[in-house]
Amino acid sequence: MKRGFILLSLLLLAPSCQRNSYSTYSRKHRVWYSCNIMDAPFNQITTPGRFVSVRKTDNILKTVDSDGNKTETVLSAVQNNSYIMGLAGLIIGTPTFNNDDMSIWAYDLGCPECDNRQTRLTFDVQGNATCSKCGGVWNLNSSGIPINTDGKENRPLYRYPATLNNGILTVAN
Repeated sequence: MKRGFILLSLLLLAPSCQRNSYSTYSRKHRVWYSCNIMDAPFNQITTPGRFVSVRKTDNILKTVDSDGNKTETVLSAVQNNSYIMGLAGLIIGTPTFNNDDMSIWAYDLGCPECDNRQTRLTFDVQGNATCSKCGGVWNLNSSGIPINTDGKENRPLYRYPATLNNGILTVAN
């Protein structure tokens, strides 16, 4: 009887031990991408305030920098099969704010409000990412927070872990 009471107590208390905690990184969409930051246009992303978008279409890697310069690269079969680009692609760069260690950050290229693979953000030299469908605007330099909320609670951009090792940047969750 005593054992049954203890077991029942533990079962009732177990759900209360779970925390509703905020995570810096999103796990909603899978990501795995790797590049050499010595190669153009990725050599820009170590400069504070500079970002590059990356997305995969068929076997082509399409990149756009903050100035709007576009690059297309044919992917090898291994790259094409292994790259997983989140919801709609990635925005990679070094923010100027909230980044004491000057690390590279990675956001999803998809709008977190529309949450649709076809709805991609565009971004400018000031680090503002905009959705043409819902009109949302986020600041890439300030943790991807929304900046035109119009009284509603917009979600921050989906952010993914990025690591830099010997010039190779890996974004993976």
